[in-house]
Amino acid sequence: MLKVKTENTDGNVIAVMFPAETLQSLGISGGDEIDVTATEDGLFLRPISQNHSDIQRATEKVFSRWDKVFVELAKGTDDK
Repeated sequence: MLKVKTENTDGNVIAVMFPAETLQSLGISGGDEIDVTATEDGLFLRPISQNHSDIQRATEKVFSRWDKVFVELAKGTDDK
């Protein structure tokens, strides 16, 4: 289990701090923009690259349209 530290800041923002080695393993460094996707199973962190913004928008469009289908597929079947 990964433990993170949170820090209250002014306003409605809470900063979440990850260990440096965790961020390095994701290819994220200080000042990078990241995409955080919340699902029923947890949070997904991905670095955002200027070169991949079109892919990012297309991915978000597909997942927002078909999210319920993907959730059901992830559940699998009860067939034994």
